Amino acid sequence: MFPEYYLCRNEKSAPVKSEYQRIATWTVAAACIVYVIGWFINVMDVDASQYASMSLEMLRKADYLHFTDRGVDYLDKPPMVFWTSGLSMSIFGINNVAYRIPAFLATLLTLYATYRLATVFYSAKTGFLAVCILATTQAVFLINHDVRTDTWLMCWFAFSMWQFAEHLNGGGNVPLLLGFAGTGLAMLTKGPIGLIAPGMGVAMHLLLKRDWSNIFHFKWVAGLVVVAILLLPMAYGLYTQFDLHPEKVVNGNVGVSGLRFYFWTQSFGRITGESIWDNGAGPFFLTHSTLWAFAPWSLLLIMAIGSEIRGVYRHFMGKRKKREFFILFGFLLPFMALSSSKYQLPHYAFIVYPLGAIMTARYVMSRLHKLDRIKSDRIFQVHLGLVILCLATITYLVIFAFPERMIVTAILAILSVLTFGFVHFGIRSRYAGILSTITTAIFINLILNFIFYPELLRYQAGSELGSIAQKQGVSDGTLFVYKGPYPYSLDFYAQTLGKHVFKVEDVASQKNVWVVTGEQGIAEIRALRPDLTVLGESLDYPVSQLSLEFLDPRTRESTVRKAYLVKL
Repeated sequence: MFPEYYLCRNEKSAPVKSEYQRIATWTVAAACIVYVIGWFINVMDVDASQYASMSLEMLRKADYLHFTDRGVDYLDKPPMVFWTSGLSMSIFGINNVAYRIPAFLATLLTLYATYRLATVFYSAKTGFLAVCILATTQAVFLINHDVRTDTWLMCWFAFSMWQFAEHLNGGGNVPLLLGFAGTGLAMLTKGPIGLIAPGMGVAMHLLLKRDWSNIFHFKWVAGLVVVAILLLPMAYGLYTQFDLHPEKVVNGNVGVSGLRFYFWTQSFGRITGESIWDNGAGPFFLTHSTLWAFAPWSLLLIMAIGSEIRGVYRHFMGKRKKREFFILFGFLLPFMALSSSKYQLPHYAFIVYPLGAIMTARYVMSRLHKLDRIKSDRIFQVHLGLVILCLATITYLVIFAFPERMIVTAILAILSVLTFGFVHFGIRSRYAGILSTITTAIFINLILNFIFYPELLRYQAGSELGSIAQKQGVSDGTLFVYKGPYPYSLDFYAQTLGKHVFKVEDVASQKNVWVVTGEQGIAEIRALRPDLTVLGESLDYPVSQLSLEFLDPRTRESTVRKAYLVKL
């Protein structure tokens, strides 16, 4: 067993103060309300709508092992997100809510696993606080409506780390098997990182503990059998779709092995240069991305990491005999590995945020024990100043970009400030600073999910025109795109695959079809088919690539283009 387990044994066995549990319960409940509001936002281009479109395509083909993207063989992400989204849509229908329900369930499991992992090493109070922190990070709010593979990856990573910790803490072989099951499911979500990330944390902990009997135990090799069994369906699908067909052209190459791509190129190839994906992200890209993704707790996370590193140093200097290395190195090593990739996006770091929440909770708890009221601490004064700055920035951004929603935005912002003031100054509790942070994070994302994103998505022509086409009865083979936007959201909301055509004659010769086009395209079509009927029009902008020119209503017109849905 871990020696540190005994340090908190008495505290764990004592009744948990109801205040901590109440705070966690209300935090998760309030956060879930905001998550659910996000269910009704249109699915955003590019990644989320692509996964939604491909999940629909999978259902239509009834082929759950061989994946295509608009009819073309797809070799990129593993199948977990398609399987879960497809299952949900087969039960609840093709809509925004059905697509997002699996991500919501993954979030709940992530929060529970984070709590349980924290209690393996520390007190239940630390676990409750870690849940509050993780549930109110910007990253978790975001991935509940902008659904990506990282939603499930974070879930299975937290689950497997919890189970491995339980096993090493004397929990027997069942947690070991569940830990490897979680690892296998993580690999079905996003490839080898699902094995590497928990493996790094476990291995470093055992090495620094010099726990040689566990390090060289056969159980780790045996556990990989569980992983292999879970990967068999996907591996079979990759082999039969690609390895048996070397003549297929994939990313401009022939003779591409699906198995090699999955187990090597997609992950390690981004470090070695074999992968074609390279966006020039530097080694600190994920670091500065975390500053906003872990907000409003970013400053405390930085302080927590510093505190944990000092704790490791003191341990090896003989000043602190008992500690765990599971959480710190389970966070740092995968984070550093991901930062070495030549292609990075901000959500790549989300996988380790549950461990970041536990470290942050630990840091907050350590300061709570030293202070009667945490809001009198200088670090927390700076932290709360940043929280208010975040609220002010988001409020200004929404009012600046969409002044027509100024009144509602201002009301929510004022309510947030009043709540912050009441909690911070009116509640005589050492937890006032934490509570005011939580409530402000809730209000910030209420503003974003209730006002900002719905307004922003009005400029996504794919979802706007696709919905009209679906209501008009568009069917397979009757949706064409000519000189207009062709995002994945068009496929998902029209609930059919469009056909991209490049000659106006190929469009004008059609009968009883729907066409998405732009201003130039509609003029060319009208010249040949004056009988066309305009069913809808929308302004179009790549909403995932915001610019100041677009956000400014005075210059927005120069950044958008018109798109039309016409019937021939």
